[in-house]
Amino acid sequence: MSEDEAEGGAPDPAPAPEPQGERRAERGIDGVLELRRRLLAFGFGLVALSILALLIAIYAQFLDPLLWAGSLAVLFYPLHRRILIALRGRPSAAALISTALMAALVLVPAGVLLIRLIGEVRNLWPGLQQAVRPESLARVSAWLETSPIRGVLTLFTSGSTPDTAGIESQLQQTVAWLQDWLLNRIKIITRGVPGALYQGAVTLLGFYFFLKHGPGWLGQAETVLPLQREHARRLLQIAGTTISAVFRGVILTAATQAFLAGVGFTVAGAPFPVLLTLITFVAALIPFVGPVAIWLPTAIGLYLSGDPAAGIGLGLWGLLVVSLIDNVLRPYLIGRDTSLPVFWLFLSMLGGLKFLGFLGVIVGPAALALAIACIRIYREAGWGPSRGAAGEEHRPLRADGTPW
Repeated sequence: MSEDEAEGGAPDPAPAPEPQGERRAERGIDGVLELRRRLLAFGFGLVALSILALLIAIYAQFLDPLLWAGSLAVLFYPLHRRILIALRGRPSAAALISTALMAALVLVPAGVLLIRLIGEVRNLWPGLQQAVRPESLARVSAWLETSPIRGVLTLFTSGSTPDTAGIESQLQQTVAWLQDWLLNRIKIITRGVPGALYQGAVTLLGFYFFLKHGPGWLGQAETVLPLQREHARRLLQIAGTTISAVFRGVILTAATQAFLAGVGFTVAGAPFPVLLTLITFVAALIPFVGPVAIWLPTAIGLYLSGDPAAGIGLGLWGLLVVSLIDNVLRPYLIGRDTSLPVFWLFLSMLGGLKFLGFLGVIVGPAALALAIACIRIYREAGWGPSRGAAGEEHRPLRADGTPW
């Protein structure tokens, strides 16, 4: 007997079952509400994607200057951090000083070199005629007559070794073609001065704001990316490390080699030292070519032109300083920041150069590093099979490398 019955009270009546029609009505209302939520979510997604597409179309006009600004900001950020500490955490003043330093170190020297380059290109053939004497061409013709390459040379010269007049004529034609090509490039650059100034201003402005707000923007990007926080942070760190390493290890190394070669060209009295320095910089960026493709022919030309001391000195300078500095400087500048396959790194630089111009030399390796990082994250997160040498299945790993 229950306690209520013992006290004389009646038991509580059982709850009456809900009518079946009411349950169906509630389910119908829930279905309508769920459909409404989905339609609203779909509409919101459509509006958000439309706005995103519009922003992409707008900001795509500034893709190159923004990529340059971001790359330069990554490169200069260690120096900017020191300036920020020296100014006791004043981000606006520190970013302004860093922007002024970047302009002074990059833009001003580039403008001076461009002015010197235009002067040398306009005086290309007269200057070369003054540097290469007729007796030098006669010695070259006599050397070709008895050299081992005479048989190969006759295939391109109607079966005879070119004499002094023939060598001078061929040299003049080659120099005229090179002069026309360079002048056309310079004219294109000159006609595009307003656009170049506009993009340069956007680059400086972007550089300033990337330094000032960059860390906060990276923190927001970590939360927006559809990845775990650790994976998003890792991808952003790899992108920054690769851009910095490529800039320092490739571009800065090539610039150092070109500068040293330019010093050698100037001291040795080679004609057109600025033009030769620029060509040396381009050659230093090309794997398996390097600065030797420029300083060696220049040294041989000086030797044959009647100045053997300058030719030998430039050859020794190029061999012992210009070419060897690459083996010392590149590992020091890159360090252990990045390790990319040489073949794919080479292709990423060439493909980036063709796709984005000179900027692609930086963006291409960064994209390669991000792709390799995504593959590693995919395997470490256990989203795909990971087998050892004997075919056994490995346990999936967390983002920190520890097994689940």
